[in-house]
Amino acid sequence: MEKYQKIYQDLLKDLHNQVYLPGDFLPSDGKLVLRYQVSRETVRKAVKALASDGYVQRLPGKGSVVLDRKHFVFPVSTLESYREMVSQANLNASNDVISIEPNVEVPEKLTLSDSSMLASLVERRRRVDGEATVLDYDYVNQETVATVPHEAAQKSLFDYFENQLGLQIDYAIKRMTVEKSNARDRQLLHVDEKMAMVVIRSETRLADNRILSYTESRHRADRFTSVEFARRRKV
Repeated sequence: MEKYQKIYQDLLKDLHNQVYLPGDFLPSDGKLVLRYQVSRETVRKAVKALASDGYVQRLPGKGSVVLDRKHFVFPVSTLESYREMVSQANLNASNDVISIEPNVEVPEKLTLSDSSMLASLVERRRRVDGEATVLDYDYVNQETVATVPHEAAQKSLFDYFENQLGLQIDYAIKRMTVEKSNARDRQLLHVDEKMAMVVIRSETRLADNRILSYTESRHRADRFTSVEFARRRKV
C-alpha cells in the first residue's frame, strides 16, 4: 500500500466513525505531514482522493471540510457556478431547465440599483441523487446577453458567458434569508408548507461593472449547508 493510500484509509475510517462530522475541517496538510512523516504532496494526494470520492471539499486557503453527502454545500463567500460546485464535491447532480422567458422585468426584491432592467428569466431545478433540492431564477441582463440558448442553461450559464461570449465576471453581492416555502417551491421541489427555504439573492457584475444578472436561488433548508471561514479581527 502506498503512503497516500494509508492516509486515505485512516481518514476514511475516521469519517465513518464520526471522528469528523459534516462541517468539520480535517487536520491541516501541515499537521498530517507531521503525523505521517511524509511529503506535503503525499498528503495532498490522499485528501484529493477523498474529495474526488465526495467525502470532503477543498476550500482554497481554508482547508478540507467534511461533506454531508445528503446536503448541498453552498459557498456564500465565493463566486462559483452550480456546475463547478457539484464537480468539486463529486455529487451526482442534474439540471432541469423549466423555462427561458425573454423581456422580463426584474423583481424589486432582487435589485439593489437598476429596477427597470429587462432580462431573460431562466428558471432551473437542481437535483442531487435524483432528489429535487434547489430552484434557481436567473435574470440575465438583455443589454449584456441578448439571448440565452437552452443548451447554455442546461449546461452552465457561467461557462457560456465566459468561454463563449468572452465576458469577464468579476464579483457578486449576495444576501441570504430563511423564508417559508411558496407555491412554486412546493410544486417543483415536492415539499410541504412547513418546509423552510434558504434563499440566496445575488447581483453579479462584470469587470467593467455592468450588471450581468440577478439571481434568486431557493434551497430546501434540510438539504442546505453553508461553510465559511471566519477569523476574529485583532483590536
